[in-house]
Amino acid sequence: MEKKQERELRIRVTEDTYARLEDLARREGFTSVPDFVAHLLISVTKEKTPVDEFERFKTRLERYIQDELNKRLASLEGLRKQVVELYEKIEELSQKVVNLEDSLKAKQEEKPKETITRRTGIERLREEKVVFESKLPARIQRDRLFAYFERMNAIVLKLSKERVAVDPDYWRDFKNKLSELSSSREEDISQALGSTGYELWKALYRDSLIYYDPKTKKWRFVEGSVP
Repeated sequence: MEKKQERELRIRVTEDTYARLEDLARREGFTSVPDFVAHLLISVTKEKTPVDEFERFKTRLERYIQDELNKRLASLEGLRKQVVELYEKIEELSQKVVNLEDSLKAKQEEKPKETITRRTGIERLREEKVVFESKLPARIQRDRLFAYFERMNAIVLKLSKERVAVDPDYWRDFKNKLSELSSSREEDISQALGSTGYELWKALYRDSLIYYDPKTKKWRFVEGSVP
């Protein structure tokens, strides 16, 4: 049988087109793009309806391109959603900062002046009943203030971590209420002494200046520890 002559056919395509053809060739079981293209051309020439074969090849090629585009669009959509979420979180945080600034500003406007001087210090103590050194503004001269309280006959408790000034009348009332209390539960203590008295009780209890006697069910001061 006489061997048919073969002639070389060269086609120049872009890198993207070649990559797509290479992928299609692998899917069809071909080891090279030229063999795959030759197979396609031979198939087209053998068919009675080459236009239909070309359309089928075109459809497969378009489907492959569309699949690749969908993959990349999906990645872009995911990135877009992340960016939107990030902007939403930034907006939420910004709103929280604005709300916090407004709240702090409102508190500052409502807060009375905290200046305690020789002229108004004892009046402030009579109003608040108890002044804790740890809660004073940084600008206050603490030694001078507590020396002033002592001169004005206020009760000054020198605890391990801070000094506490107490209005004398309130101090007597505090000790009376504590002596009548027959419970060691903090809920009962807070209810009996009120918020100010409860804070004072905690400060004394932390320094072991008071203790609860379970036999008599009474609160007692350590002898000689406080006025």
